[in-house]
Amino acid sequence: MKRYVSIIILLAMALSLGSAPNQVTIHLTTSVPEVLIHGFLKDGDTTQIYASTSESDAFNPNGVQLTYAVKTNTAIPMTVYATVAPFTRSDSGDPGEVGISDIIVKDANGAESNSAFDQLEGNKREYQLASFTPNKGGMAVYAYTLTVIANQDDVENAPSGNYSTTVSIGITTGN
Repeated sequence: MKRYVSIIILLAMALSLGSAPNQVTIHLTTSVPEVLIHGFLKDGDTTQIYASTSESDAFNPNGVQLTYAVKTNTAIPMTVYATVAPFTRSDSGDPGEVGISDIIVKDANGAESNSAFDQLEGNKREYQLASFTPNKGGMAVYAYTLTVIANQDDVENAPSGNYSTTVSIGITTGN
């Protein structure tokens, strides 16, 4: 009897395997996250965006040039701002200050504009560097050449020493 029960169980299993569907499906869904990276390009490299950079010839009468880039896959309006404080003397107790006279922005097509600025607390200024809406499908890099020009009258009248400043760049979006 046990043998018959075992055979019946084996037959039932074999028949149930034969009736299984030959094809199964799965429905997959996902999304592409929004990406917004901004910073500086160095040495002509357009693939790596750096969060900071340093330049040593900032008092050049022609200014110092930086390549600023925004890498994104979104299509929302963006405005890029720079907050700038004057250069301050960092190696002596004697005060020294050199202002920023202008920030010139040149887009990838070569269109140039002087940045409008708002006076903030103290001697800080906020410059509007660019406003744009990304219009390319998928991931794209939007690059701008920034020329930061120190006030040459201040440079001529400043005591000798080492000077530094920080340019902080931020983005506001239309979201």
